[in-house]
Amino acid sequence: MVVACALLLSACTTRGRSDAAPATLTMLLPRDIKQLDPRYVSDTYGLKVTRLIFGSLTRIDPISLETLPDLASALHVVGDAEYRVELRPDLHFSDGSVLDAEDVIATYQSLVDPAMQTRYASTYQRIVSVSAPDPLTVVFRLNGPHASFPTDLEVPILRAEDAKRRLSADQGDQIIGAGPYVLARRAPGVVELTRNPHWYAGTPSVPSVRMLVVHDDNTRALRLLSGAADFGLNAVPAGLVPLFSGRKDFVVETAPGIGTTYLGINTVTPGLNDVRVRKALAHAIDRQSLIKAKFSDRASLASSFVPLGHWAYDPETQAYPYDPAAARALLDQAGLTGTPRASWVLRCDSERSRISVARAIAAMLAEVGIHVRVQTTENATMLADLDRGHFELSLLQFSEVIEPHVLSWFFASDRIPGPGQTGLNRWRYRDKVVDDVLEQGRRSLDREERKQAYALLQRRLADQLPVVPLWHEDVVAVRSLSTRVPAIEVPRDSRFTTLAR
Repeated sequence: MVVACALLLSACTTRGRSDAAPATLTMLLPRDIKQLDPRYVSDTYGLKVTRLIFGSLTRIDPISLETLPDLASALHVVGDAEYRVELRPDLHFSDGSVLDAEDVIATYQSLVDPAMQTRYASTYQRIVSVSAPDPLTVVFRLNGPHASFPTDLEVPILRAEDAKRRLSADQGDQIIGAGPYVLARRAPGVVELTRNPHWYAGTPSVPSVRMLVVHDDNTRALRLLSGAADFGLNAVPAGLVPLFSGRKDFVVETAPGIGTTYLGINTVTPGLNDVRVRKALAHAIDRQSLIKAKFSDRASLASSFVPLGHWAYDPETQAYPYDPAAARALLDQAGLTGTPRASWVLRCDSERSRISVARAIAAMLAEVGIHVRVQTTENATMLADLDRGHFELSLLQFSEVIEPHVLSWFFASDRIPGPGQTGLNRWRYRDKVVDDVLEQGRRSLDREERKQAYALLQRRLADQLPVVPLWHEDVVAVRSLSTRVPAIEVPRDSRFTTLAR
């Protein structure tokens, strides 16, 4: 692919290059933005863009991953089930209207309104009441201790009149928020953002952004090389990054990522319901070789969903080094001794780089006697099948662990997706030890106690392996060094907030 791109580049012009600072930074995205109402966002890029258009009571620091005040000036814990939020004075939405406690209350009420059917309703059911002693103070009362609530306050705030309906830019709605940017235009494959003149923090570092959706890996690289785009964040696959490394007109920068690529396992499938078989799968995959070959060493081995450097990371969590002999022995113990020992289907989406990784994993499993057929499907269809339990193995990626309680969505017994139940526990995994530890981490307001709880969680999951964590990919930014492109700090969470701050 590198050679092919280099040959194609010879036919490209340098259109768009200019010594003058432009009004707009052109940024490439590999996938479309599906939703801009933050209460319904389920796609990665929709989430990232909504956090540029809307402001929230709290925000996530993209480097330290700590929760910081945003529209709030202060957050006070009153007892173990009450939070008092003080709003910044003189807050305004992008249309100039005042943002005060009335808008906050309306937003949080809409999240749990049965008529609205928001995606995150179950997360906010724990709120008993939201009240406003005055226009700049909001009091949340919960049904009990909930340590991750400051992170839950990261949900964007809507105008009170907008909170009563579902917003859709595709239907001509004006998307009004209090974040650093205003949605100036949305068309198929294009999102244009301009600075919000009423943003409390002033002028964004990049005043105007044009986001172009380009699905093909090679085409994204060519657009950058030809000058038709300025910046990509996780937009250039590892195999094409060498095109930009060492050039005088580009810089490649990385940060340790907090997303996890993992092998998801249907734990009720015959054979895969045996933990010895799941451990055999872990030993059979040469993750270090895959990191070197597929990502040019721009990734780190994962033992859990919690990445190195996170306050909840447990260095004692069991790892599974590449050991085909150990894998064969475990399969023997589990009674899988035929030829092949077992035959399963590995699901992955249709992204070219993921298919390549899936096929490499299938080849490694074949070395220990397991026949694996790779089945590629459009991402939404694949996830719907996984939710219904229609799979055996799956290659997936989770974008971030900031608040470790998010792991309850993946591993709690009451988060198995199905009628009347939402969640991401597609593995059909039930374990009382895990449920109890997750509850302990949720209820304790002491960080050290929470750290101990999540250490136990990571060790238990490593012992039971409902999923096999593979690696944490680095966040890779490719930036043109033309005078029109400002320096942009690479965020660990791969969100776009460093465009503004």
